[in-house]
Amino acid sequence: MRIESNSERIVAEPALATADAGIPDDRPIAISGSRPLKVTIVTGAIAPYTNRFYDACASSLDIKLEVLACEFREPQRNWDVPSPKRYDFKLLNGIRYHASYTSHIYFNPGVVHHLVATKPDIVLIEGFSPTMALAALTARAMGIPIGVMTDGSVETDPGQQSFIHRAMRNLIVPRAVVGIGASADSLRLLGQYGLAPERGIIVPITTAWDGPMPSQFAGFDDRPFDVLFSGAVDDNRKGALFFADVIARAAACGYKLRVRVTGDGPLRQTLEERFQAGGIDAHFDGYLQQHELPAAYTSARLLLFPSRGDPWGLVANEALQCGTPVIASRHAVSGVELVDRFSAGLVLPLEAAVWTEHAIRLARKDRAAWLAHQAGCPAACAWFTVEAAVEAFWRSTAKAAGITLDPKHGAAT
Repeated sequence: MRIESNSERIVAEPALATADAGIPDDRPIAISGSRPLKVTIVTGAIAPYTNRFYDACASSLDIKLEVLACEFREPQRNWDVPSPKRYDFKLLNGIRYHASYTSHIYFNPGVVHHLVATKPDIVLIEGFSPTMALAALTARAMGIPIGVMTDGSVETDPGQQSFIHRAMRNLIVPRAVVGIGASADSLRLLGQYGLAPERGIIVPITTAWDGPMPSQFAGFDDRPFDVLFSGAVDDNRKGALFFADVIARAAACGYKLRVRVTGDGPLRQTLEERFQAGGIDAHFDGYLQQHELPAAYTSARLLLFPSRGDPWGLVANEALQCGTPVIASRHAVSGVELVDRFSAGLVLPLEAAVWTEHAIRLARKDRAAWLAHQAGCPAACAWFTVEAAVEAFWRSTAKAAGITLDPKHGAAT
């Protein structure tokens, strides 16, 4: 199919992916023609996993990918993010207001001038700050199709309580020609703001690193810790005090679980004091960089993920790709759509007695049940590979550009 864009003709046809992306040659997820398709993503900040994903898209697809970010990383994150290698990156000047750990507001009027100057073929909006609204309105005025990207969930959507948040979403989402969601729940969220179901595509969130091959997963007896907590050590979102309660209850039942805590936050000292007072063998890593995480996940028999509200919850992905079963709450979408879907652990209500029972059973008593959950990890990991995410991104980009794909092979027709 041929499409007209910015007075230049683009011919969409199947092409071979680059070898270094690890994508088989029979994946027709590239386009070629008079020039690559110019795709601009407007986002809040870069994360290690998004940086890896953007690099993979830029190297595997015949597109010119540019990422406009309101800031390089969120201020409370200590991520070591490598410099972009294969995509163009621009940091927008403007106002950044961090209302909370998870709430960030950006106003970067320079995005208007940049889009007018560069004239991309597609603008993908990730987030709902004023900057994203400006980008969407500018693209619309220029006749450029827009897509909207989110890892949000219905439960954690601030638009349910805030008129301003709701207004921003109502401004951007109904005008999108494609909606890219990290999960089925993300697409339901976009649907609440006017995205037609046929416009939605799931692009799974992938991790910043690869775990060991399933044949190399550490066994039950090769893990020095029983349970792992990974993430910000807070209670409002991550449930750190709930985690501590589970450990204390297990000790009261005669099982002093061996504990590892990876991450930092306002409640770290509180947990350290509680575990020390209870005679719990607990190791606190503090913040770990990405290359240090595989060893942490591999060291524990279980990841306990008592989230009180995560749009997705990447720690579940990271644990599963190390062969570590997960006990997650229903308030993390990754628990429902990844852990439970592939039987790679359990999804439980936030009731400490229930979590204690199952943590003791899987970490100490029932090796066969633990192995059964570990056996679900490879299938779960296959769902969120970089290759799968890149292919889904290509399909969403093609949808935004009006390129028709062959339903059997994914080739443009």
